[in-house]
Amino acid sequence: MTGHIAQESKTRILEIFQNIINSEGTALLEIKCDSLGSRLQLKLNNLSLFNNKCLVSGELLKATALTIDDIINSCLHCISNRSYEVAIQILLKYIFKLVIISNQCQGLERTAFRLLTPWFCTTLGSTLASLNIQQYSDISVEALRLISLGLNTDVSSCKLKLASTFYCIGDIYRTELVLRDIEGIYDQNSVEPLCVCYSFIDRAPRGGFNEICDSLNEEALQYATASCVRFLPCEINCIPTELQYEMFRSTEEDLAFRVREENWMDWAVTDSLPYLYFLQYKTYSYLGKQADKQRALSNLIRTIEQEPNLHHRETALNLLGQCMKQEGRSADALSCYLLSLNLRGRNNAAKFHICRLLSIIVNHQTGTIS
Repeated sequence: MTGHIAQESKTRILEIFQNIINSEGTALLEIKCDSLGSRLQLKLNNLSLFNNKCLVSGELLKATALTIDDIINSCLHCISNRSYEVAIQILLKYIFKLVIISNQCQGLERTAFRLLTPWFCTTLGSTLASLNIQQYSDISVEALRLISLGLNTDVSSCKLKLASTFYCIGDIYRTELVLRDIEGIYDQNSVEPLCVCYSFIDRAPRGGFNEICDSLNEEALQYATASCVRFLPCEINCIPTELQYEMFRSTEEDLAFRVREENWMDWAVTDSLPYLYFLQYKTYSYLGKQADKQRALSNLIRTIEQEPNLHHRETALNLLGQCMKQEGRSADALSCYLLSLNLRGRNNAAKFHICRLLSIIVNHQTGTIS
């Protein structure tokens, strides 16, 4: 536009632009030339400025949550295949450093460090608990305290770690209590599943999610986000056998098809909601509550079929397949594993499940005891 606008017109044009900015865009709707204002109003339909504001708030909080997850994943890669002792020392170093820097900062920087620290506390607690279980089939007070420090990081992921740990030491009643609490606060109209393990095109956030984000600051993370649940090899004793297979998903051949950013494939990783229903299914099976068990199984199936933002759907299908196997529905279990392989053909524990299932079927038909 250089040279096309007279100097005397520039001041007036700047005033017009400033008026549009100050009006937050509503001045555009007053343009009468070519009925532009009316056409814009029709295009926007009933979308209010409030809804636009909610949308921005939702996107900002989602970006914040994903950034936190990305940082945590990067740090956890450093201890992915370390021994208990080394993993504990590294996690302690992370926590001490975060606390020290947080005390030296103010404003947004301090908030950022405050949001990160509880995640590492829960991972440290879960690692200690896994070591405790290996040594004496129980968990220490210190491990439980550390896990609990992260319970308000989001709606469900750290709470599910706590429930999973209780389940693995046979404390079924406390497992049920934690799972009931998670289900009560997990509002599927507002809670957004989040994951940074790999590139995934999410559906637009739920309306309820945006509204919560608009009414709260960073504390909205604990009410409206559900990160995937991550277990490192040093946490293996805190997860049921059915999920442990995910740590061994890659054959020698599969490893050649992995990239550096896919170190998470050495972990057991699952979306929060299907893991909630899977743990409920196992818990109610143990307690003999048949109606609740079938409700949990139905919820797991529905989630796999209908939740658009399910990032580890193949893992959810593997868990469902093992539930079907427990139900004595071998054909349905096989269908789950095949569907899982269709989603992720390589680096998928479904291959092991299919081999185990076929072995059971063959041995049953031939009368061989496996």
